[in-house]
Amino acid sequence: MNVICKVYTIIGAVFLITACQSDDGGGPDQTPEQIQTGKLVGRWEPGTVIQEIDGEITDDRFSDFSITFDADAQGENKTYDITNSGGEAFEAGENKAWDYVDANLNRIERLDNGFEFDISLSNNDTELQITLTVDESGSPLGRVSNTTGGYTFNLEKVN
Repeated sequence: MNVICKVYTIIGAVFLITACQSDDGGGPDQTPEQIQTGKLVGRWEPGTVIQEIDGEITDDRFSDFSITFDADAQGENKTYDITNSGGEAFEAGENKAWDYVDANLNRIERLDNGFEFDISLSNNDTELQITLTVDESGSPLGRVSNTTGGYTFNLEKVN
């Protein structure tokens, strides 16, 4: 009888542990925002970047670009670092703060200037697309020359 009780105890423990694990990569107590932030954390480099300026499209200006998202263990204190921006849609810099716009997990705001852009994860969260439009005022850079237009960054997670 003791053997049967031990077997049922082990099966029950395995079931309990399995039931508490989350299929979405987050822990059982994580919010959707914490889960999404965890997916973004890491370094992203371009597969392709499409830039449309005055109707002309180019995809060769951002080969050395990368963006690294970071956050603390609770998914707070969200920052990003940019390398080799080329002075275009993102200015290079470290520890720039960001957050989601109105709890929309597919829209990010740069907190230093209020500029917003759309994000989309795909391919088991290893590919990130960032889409933004720079308007006539030059926002987000404050200059118009060679920046006005649409940008689509198709990025791949490298770590």
